[in-house]
Amino acid sequence: MKERAIGALKKYILVLSFVFISLAGICSTGNRAYAATGSTVVYITKTGKCYHSGNCSSLSKSKIETTVDNAVKKGLRPCSKCNPPQVSKDSSSSTDDSISKSNSTTGSLVWQSATGSCYHSKNNCGNMNPQKATQITEAEAKQKGLSKCSKCW
Repeated sequence: MKERAIGALKKYILVLSFVFISLAGICSTGNRAYAATGSTVVYITKTGKCYHSGNCSSLSKSKIETTVDNAVKKGLRPCSKCNPPQVSKDSSSSTDDSISKSNSTTGSLVWQSATGSCYHSKNNCGNMNPQKATQITEAEAKQKGLSKCSKCW
């Protein structure tokens, strides 16, 4: 009798735990997008029309790191499933092509190869695979400990 009561109590606690965990997830995340700067990291796919947060289920086949500004420049919209960060029109940085062409400031876009310890001014430097190269800001490259490529700078 005692073992049966303990078993029932364990099941009850387990069910309550699942309920509380589910409620906590619904209440805390709320699937809300948050404000971002243009250099906030988001993810895109090779063929998609949206940009995503890092944990979005749409990234199961490909996941390419980029910035919000770069995703918007490519004509991508925020994913309706994961509601990634978005830049408000008031705080958005310029969408002028000179941003990606200029490499003199830390806010400029550079290329990161899939492997390697350098960042590049072009996506096909040396043996780099342009298909696997991703654009990030120069500041992000430096934060990751990458150094400037001596070949393409």
